[in-house]
Amino acid sequence: MNQHRSPHRPASRPVYFAGLAAAALAVGLGAGCASSNARANEQDVAWLVRHARYEQAVRVAAEQVEKAPDDAQAKEQWRLASTAWHLEAGRRLTFENKDIEALEQFRSAEKLAPEQPQVRSWIAATLDKLAKRWVNRAIEAHAADDLDAAVRSYETALTYSPSERMALDGLARALLQLNYRRGMGEAYYERGTRALNEFWLEQAAHHFSSTLKYDENERAELRRAQADTLRAENRALIAQELEERGQYAAARNEYRIATLFDPAHAESLAGLERMKLEERAAEHLREADRRIMKRDFEGAERELAAGEALSQRQLAGFAAERERLLEARLGARYEAVLAVEADHRFEEAIEGYTKLIEAAPQGYFRDALARRDALTDSVARAKGYYDQAVAEADLARRAQLLRQVLLVYPEYKDSRQMLAQTESALAAQPPTGGG
Repeated sequence: MNQHRSPHRPASRPVYFAGLAAAALAVGLGAGCASSNARANEQDVAWLVRHARYEQAVRVAAEQVEKAPDDAQAKEQWRLASTAWHLEAGRRLTFENKDIEALEQFRSAEKLAPEQPQVRSWIAATLDKLAKRWVNRAIEAHAADDLDAAVRSYETALTYSPSERMALDGLARALLQLNYRRGMGEAYYERGTRALNEFWLEQAAHHFSSTLKYDENERAELRRAQADTLRAENRALIAQELEERGQYAAARNEYRIATLFDPAHAESLAGLERMKLEERAAEHLREADRRIMKRDFEGAERELAAGEALSQRQLAGFAAERERLLEARLGARYEAVLAVEADHRFEEAIEGYTKLIEAAPQGYFRDALARRDALTDSVARAKGYYDQAVAEADLARRAQLLRQVLLVYPEYKDSRQMLAQTESALAAQPPTGGG
């Protein structure tokens, strides 16, 4: 029995149907079998529906199906009674402004009885109400200058009613203002506004739409579609200019405006998808820049690789950022070698400068060549003085040579210890002299 019951129980005091839906469904249930007998009426599904006793009608219909599972008429009575129950539940929720929940009830009714016009009417009315509610929120956000919130609300309204004119126009204007704030400038904004409000396109679309309200006119439908296509092309031209100038977020907004006018505008749809990729690529580019500043070179490399895979128009920018990454990497290595040189580890520094020069595309990096050559000369001179000192028998001369070593290479081999030993030996010698 449970499988035939409505999934929701109505409140104990229902707000009754305004006649129309109940009457229509009661006709479908076979109103002619109503009984004057009160007890019989309690078991008459059609009578129960006509008197807005929907929960009881569903229960009675389900019991009848249980008794006769193969009875097509019993199943049909249960289907229509359940439809009436969902419609009444949705109507009550609508009056409480719980329109999302109401829509769910109406959708449930639609699954049971898609052929019933009152079901379609309630769904259409609820979608329109939800769209208008979100348009009002969007207008409030727009008036408060919260453009991001306005855009979100306009887009939500369009999910309920894709042709809602106030949402379409409001979203277009909000996107245009966002572009202006992103630095498009006053001239762009004025030009965009003129394009958006170009008299004959706007008026043409308006008049064709008005015609269609009163007459299913194929020519009016065609003309309105043509006007919308022209408006879309107008926005697409602006988007292309912005795209050429590298202003991808702004171009994306313009392509979005174009698709509001003509959802099937192929050029704008392709441009919108292209700009989404370029925006993501630009985010990777910015993140790579941030990681370079933090000296996270491996992370920057990953960001650049991810961005390059998405982009078609920013390849020059990625190439420049790769050069910056290389410069930063070489710069970090250069500073590390400088620290080694300052620590008087000249041979190690010479090796570091050599590898740095080999890694540099131009074959040089800053003054690495000059520093390497200077250190090479210092090491050679220190070696010469040291070798002479080792071979020198005269302690005073040896000490002089070792001091020369320390001047050009303070940490050369054991020069410092040898000088100390030599000076000690000199001090221990007896004084010479005559007198």
